[in-house]
Amino acid sequence: MNQAINFFWTILCFIPVVGFWIGAGAMQLLYLLIFISFLSLVIPARLLQLSNNPKFYEGFGIKFIRKFVQNGELANRLLRKKDPQYKLIKDKAHAAQYMRTIVMYERFHFLCFTFFLLTGVYAVISRQYAFFAIILIANVVYNVCPILLQQYNRTRVLRLYK
Repeated sequence: MNQAINFFWTILCFIPVVGFWIGAGAMQLLYLLIFISFLSLVIPARLLQLSNNPKFYEGFGIKFIRKFVQNGELANRLLRKKDPQYKLIKDKAHAAQYMRTIVMYERFHFLCFTFFLLTGVYAVISRQYAFFAIILIANVVYNVCPILLQQYNRTRVLRLYK
């Protein structure tokens, strides 16, 4: 179930980016922007954390977003129908493991955020404004929302197990 959700959002949001680059035909620039995006991973995660207060993220509607994502409310509800004892975090060991997963997800989406952003800038430079708008929307849906969600999850897990 969780992988199907990931697959859906990934395909939906990468379509405009891939479509833009197929039409752009600037392979060397594409490789450069991918390289720059990977460089963004050297930024320490603690510098990216916007707040340590869950209420901050709730102001962005994160509880609504949480319904439609991997390990979100709808996916967990379906998993609990099959296994009423299902819990994502069962104890401190699971919490520590989940924190590592949160970091991995956040870093992946930050890399993608950077790439989508750079692609959007190139779309504007190329005067491909429709692509820019669609890529901007995809970036918010696929990267900004998950980054905020992972930061929210981190604050909640830390408060739960302190």
